[in-house]
Amino acid sequence: MFTQTCSTDGGGGRQAPSGMLLEVDFKWLMAGQGCEVDPERLRHDPDYADSCIQRALDSRCEPLRACAQGLREALQQAEDGENTF
Repeated sequence: MFTQTCSTDGGGGRQAPSGMLLEVDFKWLMAGQGCEVDPERLRHDPDYADSCIQRALDSRCEPLRACAQGLREALQQAEDGENTF
């Protein structure tokens, strides 16, 4: 399952999926690879998040790799205060 839900920005363009959608996608895509992800820890433990994301980036599953990259960016933006997660 790879939910690529995006909202429109009102001008006909598309915005990236929200952090929450990325997190849900990531959790289920990782489960499909046999890896359990703790969403609470993912948001609050940077070392754990990095480990999970790196495992996903090393996967042969392209949707998981794409989701992991988007999640990494969303978590970084949240850490930088640019976005709430």
